[in-house]
Amino acid sequence: MTLPRIEILTTGGTIAGKGGSATGSSYQSGEVGGDELVASVPGLSEVAEISVRQVANIPSQDMTEEVWIALLAAIREDFGKFDGFVVTHGTDTMEETSFFLSLTVPSGKPVVLTGAMLPSTAVSADGPRNIFNAVCTAKSPAAAPYGVLVAMNGELFTARGLYKSKTVALDTFTSRLGGAVGWTQNGEAHFSVPAAPEGSLPSFRESKLLRASALPRIAVLFTWAGADGTAASAYLDAGFQGLVTAGFGDGNIPKAMMPALEAAVRSGLPVVRSSRCAFGPVLEAGEVDDRKYGFVCGGALSAVQCRILLQLALFERPGATREDLQALFRRFAG
Repeated sequence: MTLPRIEILTTGGTIAGKGGSATGSSYQSGEVGGDELVASVPGLSEVAEISVRQVANIPSQDMTEEVWIALLAAIREDFGKFDGFVVTHGTDTMEETSFFLSLTVPSGKPVVLTGAMLPSTAVSADGPRNIFNAVCTAKSPAAAPYGVLVAMNGELFTARGLYKSKTVALDTFTSRLGGAVGWTQNGEAHFSVPAAPEGSLPSFRESKLLRASALPRIAVLFTWAGADGTAASAYLDAGFQGLVTAGFGDGNIPKAMMPALEAAVRSGLPVVRSSRCAFGPVLEAGEVDDRKYGFVCGGALSAVQCRILLQLALFERPGATREDLQALFRRFAG
């Protein structure tokens, strides 16, 4: 029987980390190479024919758009050679990388991200099991309609809405949009939530991303009691091309911050409104009248995922109007 062909693209992170103690919390991310990482997973060769391609070896807090584009280029280059793809990645920015790839990789084959909360040298390190489960998901044709998935701690999540909720616990990932869509067990992927219909979500797969040196610079503004417009003004003065607010509750914005945001809108720059809350959507008809102020409502996406959607939208359509952007966010993040 011919085994499915899976390519594992490694980028570093805790899953490739090493520590001086098997029980301590101190370690260095991105110390283990891709081949060594994959060799640590027992039984992997029995479920798939594995190829390894190292794209980066960094802590994911140092993840960049250049690495995103390199990942995208690698998947596109090898898309016809493999039945599915696994990306090993640090957990700190996994919600961002997975979302970027969900908007840009070709459809039709599973792409699964995974990582670890414990380094490779830790007692009961979770990396090998997560890699095994990710490969078992990537080899399943049933996973393809879900777009980019994340396999962690025996659960499967879609990229859209992914949220790291705990600092060090193994069950760190959840979704702002209702939880896991499936799970892995005994080498098989199982799904409890139907996939979104193909073509119902926007994609930037036909863009010129592979030739891009950078994406538009978008800043995220975290709100706090007493926050004003100093940071917003500084970002605008530095040449940023848009802002995303992580507001209170239903995306509420401090009064002292509003003049700087309104000035951004008057200058033609988009301002997307999201929430610093872990769960729940931001409503267009909430306390802030988005149409009145010229803001874009970010819906159910987190602030960091709003940032990525805005980056790609402006990259593809630099002159997009507020109405264009709101229609896009309503379609994807509503």
